Amino acid sequence: MSRPIPYTGATAEQLAAIALSLAARRRITITHRLFERVAAVGPPRGRLDHYLVELALLPVPKAYSAGQWRALLEQAEPIAARAVAAGAELVTAFCPDYPALLAEITDPPPLLYLRGERSLLARPQLAVVGSRNSGRPTLELTERWCRAVAAAGVTITSGLAIGVDGAAHRGALAAGAARVAVMATGIDRLYPPRHQRLAEQLLDSGGALVTEYPPGEPPLAANFPRRNRIISGLSLAVWVVEAALRSGTLVTARCALEQNRELLALPGSVNNPLARGPHQLLRDGATLVECAADIVAGFGLNFTEPAPPQAASGSPQAASGSPLLAALGYDPATTDQLAERLGWAASETARALAELELAGRVVRQSGGWLRR
Repeated sequence: MSRPIPYTGATAEQLAAIALSLAARRRITITHRLFERVAAVGPPRGRLDHYLVELALLPVPKAYSAGQWRALLEQAEPIAARAVAAGAELVTAFCPDYPALLAEITDPPPLLYLRGERSLLARPQLAVVGSRNSGRPTLELTERWCRAVAAAGVTITSGLAIGVDGAAHRGALAAGAARVAVMATGIDRLYPPRHQRLAEQLLDSGGALVTEYPPGEPPLAANFPRRNRIISGLSLAVWVVEAALRSGTLVTARCALEQNRELLALPGSVNNPLARGPHQLLRDGATLVECAADIVAGFGLNFTEPAPPQAASGSPQAASGSPLLAALGYDPATTDQLAERLGWAASETARALAELELAGRVVRQSGGWLRR
């Protein structure tokens, strides 16, 4: 006769959800009918291994036996204890506040480990995704637009990666708005380590960290594409800032399309390889966005234009009519190229570029200059 599973604080719903999550890592299809079957069978009751068998989430030849479920349930108790020790809550498929949009996707996570403000998961969210290798002008634009979008009342949701993800969170922070970061590690394993402070600021400002992975989970490569379906699944729309044609960002874009989410793309220079991903999405029917107001309008909210950056006073080259800015255009160019276009000496061009850089009008990138 099998012994009962010990209960040391975790609820039946939490243990069942953890067991389901462990099973889903082996057989993704186990969650395809999860919410439909929970609605039919009801919440966990009685012996949990028998309850999980009754859910009948897989066809008979592939179904887990009571013994297999029991083995997973025995792993669930220490996982629940570690989650509590990490200060996390469990948002399970049996909770009434499980995010409704996330429940609609093909393979919803049976649970989310969460630190921070739980109610954010139900708010209108914009997923912001893009390259880890974007240049400073793109990151500044992302931060500026996310500040405006967050100020209008939309919750910014992204990963915690360097590049566009970090810029999106900093923008929302600048607006004093809460935001959601979806992790590809355990709730106690912040990655990358350089964003430890950013994660702390996120929690201190009323944001939330969420993950489907158990405490202690390291940053495994396979977890990041899986994580992306949650970023898009939580959100009403997904904004692709920059992406190479083969990238995790386009994985998120594909998830968004499969989940019937609005897909937004930012066009860029034809000389920028990171603009090829958004350009492909635009050819495939994504909505083109040229300003933060375009994004906010899609949420049916009022938009307030943020104050433009102030140019340095007294600098003739900082004026909007600068011939150097006109010669630079919107594609990168070297000092020598600009000098040739203007017929100026290289030293004169370099001094003028230095003035524009101090005024915040241009930025150095990859050996050339770009307009901000």
